[in-house]
Amino acid sequence: MINLPSPRGSHWRRRAAGIAIGVLLPIAAIAADAPPAALSLDAVIARAVQMAPSQRIAEESVALARAQQDASRASLLPQLGVSASQLRQTTNPATLGFEFPGLPSLIGPYSVFDARIKLSQKLLDFAASAELDSAQFAARAAEAQSEASREAIASRAALAYIQVLGSEEMLASAQADLGLAHDLLTLSRDQREAGIASGVDVARAETAVAQDRYAVSEAETTIAQARLQLQRLAVLPMDQPLQLSGTLDHAAGVELDAAHALQVATRQRPELAAIDASIRQADAELAAAKRRRLPTLSLVADYGLSSNTPGTNDEDTYRYGATIDLPLYAGGAIKAQQDAAQHRLEQQRIQLEDLRQQIEQDVRLAIATAATTREQVRAATAARELAERELELARDRFSNGVADNVDVIRAQTSLARARAQAIAAQAAYQQARVNLAAAQGQARQFKL
Repeated sequence: MINLPSPRGSHWRRRAAGIAIGVLLPIAAIAADAPPAALSLDAVIARAVQMAPSQRIAEESVALARAQQDASRASLLPQLGVSASQLRQTTNPATLGFEFPGLPSLIGPYSVFDARIKLSQKLLDFAASAELDSAQFAARAAEAQSEASREAIASRAALAYIQVLGSEEMLASAQADLGLAHDLLTLSRDQREAGIASGVDVARAETAVAQDRYAVSEAETTIAQARLQLQRLAVLPMDQPLQLSGTLDHAAGVELDAAHALQVATRQRPELAAIDASIRQADAELAAAKRRRLPTLSLVADYGLSSNTPGTNDEDTYRYGATIDLPLYAGGAIKAQQDAAQHRLEQQRIQLEDLRQQIEQDVRLAIATAATTREQVRAATAARELAERELELARDRFSNGVADNVDVIRAQTSLARARAQAIAAQAAYQQARVNLAAAQGQARQFKL
């Protein structure tokens, strides 16, 4: 802690401010120049699920379905309103059945004022009750579809994350290959100066350098595309560098029991919950269509002021009672609505059967792919280790002047291919794990 003398003038205040600025400015500069924090897969998935436009649209669909549910419920609740009117009118008494001597043919003009409160309540409306059930199931279906949207977004984000990691490793591998090619070129030139190698060896090494430089440029293009794709999915700023914290070569074990995976998918796939709610919605719509043939019973009442003007000849009037409505013939509309609801219900049932088959296909395909790619990882890893050993032996032979650099270049090419195969196999295995998690409705819980 620094103890400053007690300031008695502006000189000490300016000096203290200068000390504070001198300390704070470097700290601010360090904070401004600090590299962005590396993003984990969990963070990318969470941001994508929260910020993706498709998910926001799905959440708006849920809000819309709930609003429609509230509107259906409102039709069964008491309805209260007020009305007021002030009219200036004339009346022909003959139209009312009044015809006697001395009665004028036209009465008026005169004023009529009416203001009242109106209340109504449905007691029996079977169709409206079924419509409310349909709206409730529609809201459940929208919620399940929103959950399915989250799973789909998480799956796409995880696949894009893995694509970036694979592209980064491909770039590192290409740069390592380029480094080996430069080392070989240096060695070839040294060997030529020593009289051990020829100009053909140098030209061959220069060709290898040019080819590896092209491979590096190609890998840089691929990684730029992969990063932009991930930034787009996760709604990340595209003008800022992207750093990820995951790795491809640290994979957890995968449960490859198809029966167990299918049980998990049946319980957790949100698409099943969505189609189940849609079937219940269609069934409720069919019930509502059938119940439109039934009578409806309502209570009505009103109370208000009837007069010529608000202050002239005013009297309180009221009315109350019950109304019953029974449709007899609606031009075939009720039958048509019933048929339409029946067809929608059959459509949903067919979609449910198709979805179950699709889920089983997704699970079995993901398990088969995970099993094969896991074996590919093992084979590619072994091939990479053998290629590294082959390159070491070929370099020793060329360094000792026993052979030309053809074997070295061939060994470097084999190593580059083995590295690329190992990275591709590891990425394919991780992608298969993502697909298996998505097939079971667990994409948001996926871990590298």
